Amino acid sequence: RAAHEDALAARLHDGLAALPGVRVLRGFGDLDDRLGIATIELERGSVGLVAAALAAEHGISVRAGRFCAHPFFDRLATRANGLRVSLGAGSSADDVDRLLDALARLVADGPEHAYDRTPAGWCPRTDDRPRPSFA
Repeated sequence: RAAHEDALAARLHDGLAALPGVRVLRGFGDLDDRLGIATIELERGSVGLVAAALAAEHGISVRAGRFCAHPFFDRLATRANGLRVSLGAGSSADDVDRLLDALARLVADGPEHAYDRTPAGWCPRTDDRPRPSFA
């Protein structure tokens, strides 16, 4: 199990480091023992909009903000907010690849759909996905 987690973490971190327009924030840059968690910032654009588009268009959940880590951001970030990606116990190499592909497309081309900024955050202007049935 540890080998699987290490391989996924390496795939995640290496993939993020190779994406144009994405910068990985690392508090301890000299350590090779990395977890399946990454904090990134984008060179341009809204991290909240990217997080919303990852969820709505790709079914991928990430967190946008400062993650109660204000001193970390004050020390390392060049922008006010970032994205946090976390792998779970059931994550696979395909999950990592889907995230990297979706993030690369969003950074390069932006979302496929229109979004509105609301008090609750970014929301798709028109959401034509089928509603779940709870019956």
